[in-house]
Amino acid sequence: MTATVPRGVKFPVSKAESRMGSVSAAITALVALSLIASWLSALLPIENSVTVTDAEGKFVLIEVKTPLYYIAHSIEIGAAIGAGVLAALTGRFAKVSPGARVALAVLFITATAWAIQAYGADEILSSNIFGVTGPFVWFALVLIFAGADRRIWSYVDPVIRALAYASSILAVRALLTSDYGYYNGFSKYILYAILLMWLGGWTLLTATRLRGWRLVVRVIPFLALILMAVCSQSRSWLIMSFLLGVIFIWLRSRETGSALSGMRTVVVIGVLGAAAVAALYTTMPKALDDSVSGMVNRMNDDTRSGQYRAFFAVVPVGDLLLGRGPKGTWYWRGRGEYQFFDNGYLWMLFIGGVPTLVCYFLVVVWPAIRAMTYRPRGVDAAATFLVLLFGLALTGLSTFTIPSISLSSFLTLLWAGRCHLFLSEHARPEYMRAQRLGYQVPRLWGRVYQSQEVS
Repeated sequence: MTATVPRGVKFPVSKAESRMGSVSAAITALVALSLIASWLSALLPIENSVTVTDAEGKFVLIEVKTPLYYIAHSIEIGAAIGAGVLAALTGRFAKVSPGARVALAVLFITATAWAIQAYGADEILSSNIFGVTGPFVWFALVLIFAGADRRIWSYVDPVIRALAYASSILAVRALLTSDYGYYNGFSKYILYAILLMWLGGWTLLTATRLRGWRLVVRVIPFLALILMAVCSQSRSWLIMSFLLGVIFIWLRSRETGSALSGMRTVVVIGVLGAAAVAALYTTMPKALDDSVSGMVNRMNDDTRSGQYRAFFAVVPVGDLLLGRGPKGTWYWRGRGEYQFFDNGYLWMLFIGGVPTLVCYFLVVVWPAIRAMTYRPRGVDAAATFLVLLFGLALTGLSTFTIPSISLSSFLTLLWAGRCHLFLSEHARPEYMRAQRLGYQVPRLWGRVYQSQEVS
């Protein structure tokens, strides 16, 4: 005879469980705050920007950083590091492999050493030390510990989706209200393409099990991404959006066990995309015509070889062993002393040398590669493939992609943390025992853990 629990009766929660829930709530709040603040710090300089015309008649965007930007930037750094440290101190440290922990320690030590060597006492609170080449880029890697807390994802997921939909609306608004033309360098269109690639990528890849209107809504940021990639005439982001779509179709076919389901999804996305383009074309036909023709004309342009030749002409290979530090520059004709490069891995070598590159790869990219061997499903698969896409973007495939204090980097760190969590779960004794007995554990184990997730 089976006893039933009367309605309204609740079992008492232990003090340990209550304390763990409170800690996860605090980590969740800090993660959400860091994502929202980093989204604002990405948008504010662009939305307040000024557009000028260069000598070639191309548009150039001059970013304007207001006090509100610096407030948001400070919050994103503090919240991200706070979430990571709190997670590490409350048990999530063990979710990350020992090798990755050693790599993190080396990164922190080298970043601190470079900062002490490069910055004077008068620069401790300067914008440089909190910028793209400063040490906080590497200190923020502690955010992976927050990503390794499974409890936060039910709340972080809707935050990411809300930012994806908001970015879609603002992207279309920027297209309708901005001076349209080809921009030399960064532009609003590229910014929204970057935001939608990662925010919309998560929104799309976590929808592989959805159907009907719920799926249609999830596709909207992806369609906005393609539109912004075309309008920015950015070949790299168009390629990335194509890869994202291919991964979604493949994952969806694997979830349903039918390639036909994936093909139906292709048709639905195609119809929605055609409808969106037709609606926009009636509003701004010339802009879309110019975008497509400009993209076609630029297809065969080589915009990378010259930069590589110029870089290695002035930077000896020996300088890449330990890097030139956060203030290191190289002379690029037409730009003068320059700090960046359209290859994130080479940029890491230039700034921090081999220790920085190897340790970053071990902490962020390698866990996703290892997770692939277990055939992750659902939300775990979304995190794994998005980290792999970010790792691919770092090769120079996508412009303006380097480790930084930014929304795309924070999201990647959270996803990398989830990959570490996924691997730690698959290293449990019961999993290894089932594997030795010959069970189909990768798929079964994935379903057991994903049954607790919000798709």
